[in-house]
Amino acid sequence: MEKRVERETSLELPEELIEEILYYLPAKNLLRLKCVSKSWNSLISSNSFIKEHAKKSSTNGNLDRSKVMLNYDDSRKRAKYMRALCQPGILVSCPIQKFLHNEDPVAAALDSHHMKKLGYDIQIEDVRILGSCNGLILISINDWRYLFLWNPFTRKMRNIPHVSCFAGSEFSTWTAPPFTYSLGYDEYADDYKVVCIISDYAKPYHTHIYSSKNNTWKKIESFDKGDLLLNNSGKFVNGKLHWLAAQDDGVYEIFSLDLRKEKYEIVARPESFSKYVRPFFRNMGGYLGLITLSSSVDDINVWVMMKYGVRESWTKIWTFSYLEYSKTEICGVSPLCLKKNGDIIIAFENNVVVYNGRNELRKSRVEMLDGVIDSVVYVETLVSRFGDEELGQ
Repeated sequence: MEKRVERETSLELPEELIEEILYYLPAKNLLRLKCVSKSWNSLISSNSFIKEHAKKSSTNGNLDRSKVMLNYDDSRKRAKYMRALCQPGILVSCPIQKFLHNEDPVAAALDSHHMKKLGYDIQIEDVRILGSCNGLILISINDWRYLFLWNPFTRKMRNIPHVSCFAGSEFSTWTAPPFTYSLGYDEYADDYKVVCIISDYAKPYHTHIYSSKNNTWKKIESFDKGDLLLNNSGKFVNGKLHWLAAQDDGVYEIFSLDLRKEKYEIVARPESFSKYVRPFFRNMGGYLGLITLSSSVDDINVWVMMKYGVRESWTKIWTFSYLEYSKTEICGVSPLCLKKNGDIIIAFENNVVVYNGRNELRKSRVEMLDGVIDSVVYVETLVSRFGDEELGQ
């Protein structure tokens, strides 16, 4: 009997199988498992493991892993239970599943106290969410004065220097800044890159790329294929950042920047995409999403490119008549993600709603978003190549 017990307890799984199982665990569980043994700690801490875990976490489409980061405008009226948590210029986050089920686990993600613990004596007055990729979020603080690449889970961040041509600039004097910042990932070089496109009110637009691996900026080819919409950051899908550019005939074309080649390319738009729309992008859980407002029929439409690069794969998955909600503007409609079952989660005005593929309401959470000016869905990962600055877990 003792020999049988000894044989059963000494059974070991192959290391390759253990590693494959660990890839699919949430980041929080992985931190605990680092204590199992030195070999597990070494594996989970390795850059190759972190890279593969982030890739699988970002592409599995499981909303149980997803969180929503909300950026509140404190000058607006907010839901009562938020008042004790929100201060001017902070970000709040919560798991998206709990958010949808009318639970209230909203927690402050970043405020002046957090910044001070990280060694940045910054009194936060306003925050902008500029992009998200593999659990990292790009933010600007205090009228663009500071740029940070931030992992909300590990609580590590890096202060990114502005492009050299902005040295000494008073960003607060610009009502509409002549630039846009965006975040993406070059998988081939394993490098998180920030792209800054600058307009000097004459074409072409100057393009600069920041490498988190080298901590340096460099200038690449300029953009001269239309008037870019600089009020929206580029959206990262399929290894490329995407922007919209108005052409001379009024039609918007879609352009991408391949972060490996560092070259601009045109992306096929929907066949029915006309000059009578005001569009913007969203990353819809790994799909390129396009939101358009039709001035002729007063509808807001949400399109998704189901197969990247294929024009015929553009699918209109949701239509909303904004005349039913007089206060709603296209900038207030924010699709958050597309679920595997075809449901689409959308925030507009102060509502979070889930529609099925037939445009029928499945569930609604009201009075949650009163005061939200931006949001982004992200997954928790261990990606944090920012040195030793870290808050305690």
